[in-house]
Amino acid sequence: MSVLSSQFNSLKGRLSLVTGLVLVGFLLMISGVLQHAYRTSLNEAKQRELQLYVYTLLAVAEPEGDSLSFPPVLPEQRFNQPDSGLIGAVTDQRGRIIWRSDSALAMPQLPSHPLPQGRQAFGQVSLPGDAGRYMSFRQGIAWGLDNENQFTFLVLEDAAPLRAQLEQFRSTLWRWLGLGALLLVLAQWLVLRWGLSPLRKVARSLQDMQRGGSDRLEGKFPRELRPLTDNLNLLIENERRQREKTRHTLADLAHSLKTPLAVLKGLNFSGDPRQAYTTLMEQVQRMDSIISYQLQRAVTSSPKSILRGVTVAPLVHKILDALEKVYRDKPCDVQLVCADDTLFYGDEGDLMELLGNLLDNGYKYGAGELKVNIENGDDGRKLHISVADNGPGLDEEKWQKVTQRGVRADEQQPGQGIGLAVVVDIVESYEGEISATPLPDGGTEIRVTL
Repeated sequence: MSVLSSQFNSLKGRLSLVTGLVLVGFLLMISGVLQHAYRTSLNEAKQRELQLYVYTLLAVAEPEGDSLSFPPVLPEQRFNQPDSGLIGAVTDQRGRIIWRSDSALAMPQLPSHPLPQGRQAFGQVSLPGDAGRYMSFRQGIAWGLDNENQFTFLVLEDAAPLRAQLEQFRSTLWRWLGLGALLLVLAQWLVLRWGLSPLRKVARSLQDMQRGGSDRLEGKFPRELRPLTDNLNLLIENERRQREKTRHTLADLAHSLKTPLAVLKGLNFSGDPRQAYTTLMEQVQRMDSIISYQLQRAVTSSPKSILRGVTVAPLVHKILDALEKVYRDKPCDVQLVCADDTLFYGDEGDLMELLGNLLDNGYKYGAGELKVNIENGDDGRKLHISVADNGPGLDEEKWQKVTQRGVRADEQQPGQGIGLAVVVDIVESYEGEISATPLPDGGTEIRVTL
């Protein structure tokens, strides 16, 4: 039972078991078909042969009153030899044997079943005693001008040679089928070994990675395995990038906090307490912004690790509903174009963060109108986002500034100035593109491709 269970847990074992069962079934079926066809062919040939013997007897038969007479020596020598295995006989219409060949003298009894004129019967019969089984052919014959005399010609031949021929054919057939089965099993083993070799190659590549020999699955894999190997490589690459990003983020955080900490260490509350307190609050707010920004960078992921698409439309509506409540005193007319089947192949949190910051800026800096267009590219994988407002607008120089952390387009508006910086970081982590274009009638259109 454990061996069978281990076979089912093996892909090669499953394929071998199934193909083995199919092979056995096919061999049994083809063997049965061939044996039946060969047996039918032999029987037909034997029937024609025995019918020729009947015609031979008919050629030498002579009428003798209500009976028939035959010469003492028949053309077919086996009829003249006792125990030759070929027997001839004639019965009248009442089933009485009126003549039998010399080869049947030792036979105690012969079948005597009369047939009407023109009827034929072929089959295998068993004679009483130790005579064994015989192939039998009977034919009904009418003799006389008015067909008044009805006879049945009977020819019997020992069935042992026919059975021996069938056995020889069966033995030869199974011998060749067995050889063919061995060749097929060998071919099956070679095909399975060759066909499953890419899977073994994948397993070896994974083992090399575990031993530190490689950072990805290397090699040429079949078309059917490429989605698997590509996604594994993407997951591995994303995990490595995430580790590097976390390490770099911690290093950046430590480096960014050095300056505020140095300023805090140099504060002198004894000289000008108010100025020192103001400086303290500024540095604390700066440190809070730095920490928030670095945390946002640390949690952004890569779309290459995502194998399943996220529906965009529900997320956009959820963000817009939230913004309508936040900016209740500053309503905005939003024109949204986003099909229900639009998908984003990335992390849902990243998409919410990106859209949230872009739409929040549109509400915050726009003049009450916002056009949002979100759609998939021609390949179905890329996502194109366009957010256009009717605010003051951003030129190239100002766009470069506001995408830096801590810089806000309008100092009068509340915030920490890291929203667009987070958006840019998310886009870069997805190896996407982002651009801002001033509109002729005022405002800015921000385009993002992920």
